[in-house]
Amino acid sequence: MSAPASAPSVLSIRGIAKSFAGVEVLHGIDMDLSASSVHALVGENGAGKSTLVKILSGVHRRDAGEIRLDGKAVEALSPHLAQSLGIVTIYQERNLLPHLSVGENILLGAVPVGRFSVVQWKQLFDTSAEILKDLNLPLDPRQQVGALGPAEQQAVEIAKALYKKARIVIMDEPTASLAGAEIDNLFRLIRRIKAAGVAVIYISHRLDEVFEIADRVTVLRDGQEVLTHDIRDITKGELVKAMVGEELAITRLAGGTAGAPLLEVRGLAGAGAFTDVTLTLRRGMVIGFAGTLGSGRTQLLRCVAGIDRVDAGSVTLQGEELTGKPLVEFIRRGICFVPGERDTRGLILSMSVAGNTTLANLRAVTRGSVMNLREERRLAHQYVKALDIQAHSVLQEVQYLSGGNRQKVMLSKWLCRGVEVFLLDEPTQGVDVGAREEIHRIMKRLLDEGKGILMVSSDLDELMNMSHVIAVMNKGRVVASLDVEKTNRQEVLGYAIGTTGPRAGG
Repeated sequence: MSAPASAPSVLSIRGIAKSFAGVEVLHGIDMDLSASSVHALVGENGAGKSTLVKILSGVHRRDAGEIRLDGKAVEALSPHLAQSLGIVTIYQERNLLPHLSVGENILLGAVPVGRFSVVQWKQLFDTSAEILKDLNLPLDPRQQVGALGPAEQQAVEIAKALYKKARIVIMDEPTASLAGAEIDNLFRLIRRIKAAGVAVIYISHRLDEVFEIADRVTVLRDGQEVLTHDIRDITKGELVKAMVGEELAITRLAGGTAGAPLLEVRGLAGAGAFTDVTLTLRRGMVIGFAGTLGSGRTQLLRCVAGIDRVDAGSVTLQGEELTGKPLVEFIRRGICFVPGERDTRGLILSMSVAGNTTLANLRAVTRGSVMNLREERRLAHQYVKALDIQAHSVLQEVQYLSGGNRQKVMLSKWLCRGVEVFLLDEPTQGVDVGAREEIHRIMKRLLDEGKGILMVSSDLDELMNMSHVIAVMNKGRVVASLDVEKTNRQEVLGYAIGTTGPRAGG
């Protein structure tokens, strides 16, 4: 299904194809990008989005097809040529130098110099200050970039693109490390550069963002373009169906009655990040935590898991107080922490699926000091089947799996351990819509087995669909505890950003 763009194309691609080691990953992709527009590019992991972006940014060379800029054919794109033509890519991993100032990063590669190659600092900071002012960004051009938060660093990337006179800005998962208010600020910046005539290619797994910020959308599936349409003329259901090839049921938790108390937190303060948190998690229950970055949500989970120091209060699991005990006791008693940074903190990427699965329960696969590899593979097969982990073999290294399958391996590690309380930090961050629903179904299965879940998520839809109660944190305090069936997105956001005052008892 396709619909024509309403404005002349600043960028036009036709028949783009690319193969790696004889395997074709892009099959004749067509796309038109209009000036002053946001064009979303969506699809499951492995659909070909990253390959297409790398072709447009000059990292990969296309095997076939045509790229036209303002109607003129562009032959051999390189990263340098792409930037000189005004094509700037902002990746998830920031392309900034943290030890330099905001101004130096914005003007990087074009720092003004005078006689004897002396840097003209006043001119540098004045120029960068003007760019920041144009974007209505309250940043000091002299401040060190490394001291900024993720949202501010994202803004510096956009200011840098504006200075380079970007005509096309490609944004790859720009909100992956941002939360509610930071996402709103990013969208404000995108609308500002769009109004200045810049065209934006926006890649995201978060479909609500696509419907909020995009004018048009292109869906890739298995390296093929399966849909291009104006966003106002398509529904989320149609978009999901185009991405996965079938209707996808959205997992939602029913109201229901939670079971007996499982985990109790009383007056908890810790890590210098939060204070006076009290909650009761029951069997079959999910408490979701909303809030902006820096509100203390992740630090709270880490303290409840026994990882970070507790300054005050207590953590009790099934009547046994764990406060002050070593991390191994928290794990032994049945609490696990599943980090948002799965590749650096949750998995050993060079280790096999089997090795990662049994990592937290080595006693189950060892006899004395000898590991029983056959038993390890048997256990791994059990969880690969139960969680539908897509791997060639349990001996395959985890680094070669998709993001969603890596996330499921990380869950299998703790299922193999037999824990009772799962502390999930951004459980579906960076995974595609199909894998997201699979993870939600696994969570639902855990609840049916009587487990309890504390979940931090920056995705409001996820919080609304997969929580029974939403605890909203602001500046290190729980300012509201909201029954999901009696609240809405606006109320949650209001408490998160501080426009709504703390709720009594929250």
